[in-house]
Amino acid sequence: MKHKRLIRILLSLSIITMVACPGLVQKPQGQTPEGKTAESTPIFVIGKIEYQQSEGGYFILGDQPFGKIYRIANQNPEVLEPLLKTGDKHINIEGRLTPGTNILFIEKIWGKPY
Repeated sequence: MKHKRLIRILLSLSIITMVACPGLVQKPQGQTPEGKTAESTPIFVIGKIEYQQSEGGYFILGDQPFGKIYRIANQNPEVLEPLLKTGDKHINIEGRLTPGTNILFIEKIWGKPY
């Protein structure tokens, strides 16, 4: 009697494991090679490039939308460093914002491909 109950429990657990585990190992849908998700939204930001090591490197201090800080996911020091040194407060940046975060994937600066 105890053996039948033990077999039923083990069988139930193995069925649950077979059903649940494949969903845990699947890759996220809509992922591109650059790491951008398909759900990211296009955004246009006017702001200033800043740098602070403790903040993860380069980031954008936005004028429009006002006061927003965007972390730059695809940092390119060769492009961003000259913009930082000019101190220009009104740089036009186009990119994609990951929903629910302040992480920005820059696509264009001043209308030119990044």
